[in-house]
Amino acid sequence: MSKFLAILVLFIASNFVFAQSIVGQWKNGLAGSRLTAYSGSVINSNSTLTVIDFCRNGRYSYYKEGSWSVPGTAAGASQNTITGVWDVVIRPEQTYLTYKTDAGEQGAFIIYLQNNGRINIGGEAYAVEHGKSGC
Repeated sequence: MSKFLAILVLFIASNFVFAQSIVGQWKNGLAGSRLTAYSGSVINSNSTLTVIDFCRNGRYSYYKEGSWSVPGTAAGASQNTITGVWDVVIRPEQTYLTYKTDAGEQGAFIIYLQNNGRINIGGEAYAVEHGKSGC
């Protein structure tokens, strides 16, 4: 029985170390980085630019601007900036980027690395510039 218990403890400990290694890699990779996503349409001139700066001190700045126009009818634009703190956690078999805004809102997005090198956060693919965050 003690041999089984020792194996079980070793298994649990190795899974914990593995999870902490993944979390550490994500934090090191994101800290100090700028992530950018752009989407647009030539047909009706819709576009969205999203920029996330992940600060080394655990803070972030999320900036999103969008514009749209339909020739001969209407046009519009919007800008929004949200700041707060970020972290990376592993919950059963999935890695999440967690956030808490300065306004107190909080949540989490599934995060993973795509085959093309982009980081997918909550279904949106971002290009990464290491060491380029504005903070």
